[in-house]
Amino acid sequence: MISSYPQYPSRPLIAMDGVWKFSLYEGKFLEEITPDFPAEDRMCVPGAFDATPAYFCRRGTAVYRKDFRLEQFSHRLLVRIGGLGLRARFYLDGIPVFYTALPYSAESFELTDVSAGVHTLTVLVDNMFSEEHQKLFLPGYDFFGFGGFYRSLEIRPLPPRNALERAQIRTLDLKTGKIAVTLIFRGETDPEVKCAVRFDQRQEATEYHLAPVNGLATFETTVPEFQIWSPQHPALHTLTVQTGQDCLVERFGIRTIKAEKRKLYLNGQELYLKGVNRHESHPDMGPATTLITQVNDLQLLKNLQVNFIRGCHYPQDQRFLDLCDELGFLVWEESLGWGNTQEELSDPVFMQLQEKQTRLMVQNSINHPSVIFWAFLNEFASDTQEGYQSCERLVKAIREEDNTRLVSFACCRPMTDFCLALCDVLCLNTYPGWIGNNDCDFPEKITAAIPPILQRWLEFYPADMPIIVTEMGCCGLYGERDPAAAQWTEQFQAEYFSKVIEVIFATPEISGLTLWQFCDAKSFYRFGKRTGIRYKPLAFNLAGIYDRYRRPKLVAQTVAEWFAQK
Repeated sequence: MISSYPQYPSRPLIAMDGVWKFSLYEGKFLEEITPDFPAEDRMCVPGAFDATPAYFCRRGTAVYRKDFRLEQFSHRLLVRIGGLGLRARFYLDGIPVFYTALPYSAESFELTDVSAGVHTLTVLVDNMFSEEHQKLFLPGYDFFGFGGFYRSLEIRPLPPRNALERAQIRTLDLKTGKIAVTLIFRGETDPEVKCAVRFDQRQEATEYHLAPVNGLATFETTVPEFQIWSPQHPALHTLTVQTGQDCLVERFGIRTIKAEKRKLYLNGQELYLKGVNRHESHPDMGPATTLITQVNDLQLLKNLQVNFIRGCHYPQDQRFLDLCDELGFLVWEESLGWGNTQEELSDPVFMQLQEKQTRLMVQNSINHPSVIFWAFLNEFASDTQEGYQSCERLVKAIREEDNTRLVSFACCRPMTDFCLALCDVLCLNTYPGWIGNNDCDFPEKITAAIPPILQRWLEFYPADMPIIVTEMGCCGLYGERDPAAAQWTEQFQAEYFSKVIEVIFATPEISGLTLWQFCDAKSFYRFGKRTGIRYKPLAFNLAGIYDRYRRPKLVAQTVAEWFAQK
């Protein structure tokens, strides 16, 4: 299952999840493999092959192969990918049909004029690092580049005309429940399309006669007996659109998010963000986490009194966002990037892929009321002209797709940055007393770090921009305790987090804190492009409040107690 919504009740599902034939050709790039290469082992979809015992941390190109049956001829089949990595080429019966180099992105493509009978889908999945072939995921990133299908794969038939792709729903008026609905059609449409629209479980429908332009048709309506979505009351509605041959069901929430007068406002009420950063990662599954893992994570986050999750550093699993919608978490979603240099930002292919993935992220997640931030390029070179041009391009792309949410990026160059003014919120990553000069103990470092940043930001940026801290924390090794609270022990980590929260909560100019991070997550192995390997013991980022298996460190109680008071 890729997600709970959207649903297509009139389209029979060909489920492709399960066991596939598989072989890994170690050290080989995708271009060196053809679809007729043998696949003699077995692998699960979803699943990261390099998280399994037989292929642990091995890199190369994998051959995935699975048969499916069509009971009758189909003019159009839609293949939907929930997300994979690092890149892949798809073949139907040996013929190439699709290529992607967008790790983590949910994408889709069509197969046309497919005969009845048994067909073979072969997918070559490449997890090799390559400056030539894989521009978005680079070997120095502080999270592991897994290979395989991170999320589900499915196939459904499409009607020949007037196929409903999505309905994008935007809140216009909280008082009346007025919304704008943009229907997106896939492929050819009639000059006029008759649609029946109904809400929730209601039987009564309103009929619209729409004239799509470039595959889009927009109308405004009011949700009957509407309820407003909020973390305290995560009320959700459904919209069903029925055409002659197709049916689409979308889920959405009615809510607004704004940044003004240096504050955040959700549904007109002042909002303070108490959050953590979270990687979609598990030591046994990599990024192909199960629903029960995601539910367990959200239960642990509830225990911490968290209301905000920063999904780092790539597009999120739609199933996870479904759960956040239902449970009332607020979410920051960002496209893939980490510490990108001005040289990388000046690469036209890199930026083309960045924009494509960022637009896809917004399109895929636009109906999730939990998502209040769109973001990109964590800690990029935001004090360079190349950084400014990249930021300007991505902010423009996001606002063309959706102008109802906040736009920003996490900045680690607070004293030299000049890109944040293009955004809605000023966002800070900083690790005083942990990363950088350690000539005095961390309490003094943390206390002294924030005032000069605030002074510059309050003088340099527009006067109404809110400020949030998007990363702050330190590492602690689970089970390592020391009466003197030496660095890397659980006591040191708990003390550090406590001081961070104390200082940030006492700073009225700041509207939120997102701690780094929820749980320990796998990072680069044996070498890293920009950081020494001594900073990644056991190849993990060990700054988690919980360890990799979600066992609480001492800091978990510290965070829960502080967050409960705010």
